[in-house]
Formats: sequence, C-alpha cells, structure tokens
Amino acid sequence: MTGRRPDHGMVTAELAVITPFGLAFVVLLAWVVGLGHTQVRLTDAAREAARVVARGDSVADATDVARRNAPDGATVEVDEQGGLITVTVRAGSGIALPGLADVGRRELSATVTAAAEDP
Repeated sequence: MTGRRPDHGMVTAELAVITPFGLAFVVLLAWVVGLGHTQVRLTDAAREAARVVARGDSVADATDVARRNAPDGATVEVDEQGGLITVTVRAGSGIALPGLADVGRRELSATVTAAAEDP
C-alpha cells in the first residue's frame, strides 16, 4: 500500500491562491494602458485643434476637429489671447467592466498652446 505524499495537491492550492492576484494585475495593467491611450488621444486632439485656429480657421472648426480626434464625451475649450491659442481637451477614463463603471475613473486633460500664424 502506498501512502500519499505530504505535498500532494499543493500546486492546486497555490494556483487557487495566486490566480486572483494575477487577474488583478492584468486588470491594473489594462487600466494603466487605457489611461495612457486616452491621454495620447487628448493631446493629439488639442494639438490638431490649436493648429486649426492658429492657421486662421474658426473656433467652431477647431472644436469639431478636436471632438473627432478625442474620446467620446470629451469637452473642448479654446482660448485666444494676445496671439496665442490655448486648447484644452478633457475626458474621463475608467475600467470598462460590467458593474464597475466608476472604479478607477479619472478625469484626464491635455492643453496645447500655439502661436497664431500671420495672414
């Protein structure tokens, strides 16, 4: 008759303990990557909008350009003072998990300033 080894089933127990931590790490990593992606899109949108106004186009055109390039629900502010155009684009970013819509939600923004071009 053979007896059971004392470590029989340890791999299963270790896997059961470590799996939730691995899953939490993957969710955290996805959240950080999502924040970075949103920030890049906001910066691109603000830069494009500032360029549009600097060329002499209307603020409405710049706002449209920014909204096309920014994430859904983004707000756009354009300020013209002393030959400088400042565009700020804001949007929220969070974890896209059912039931966890507001967990990890952060308000991100990007501001770009450009000099108006001479006509």
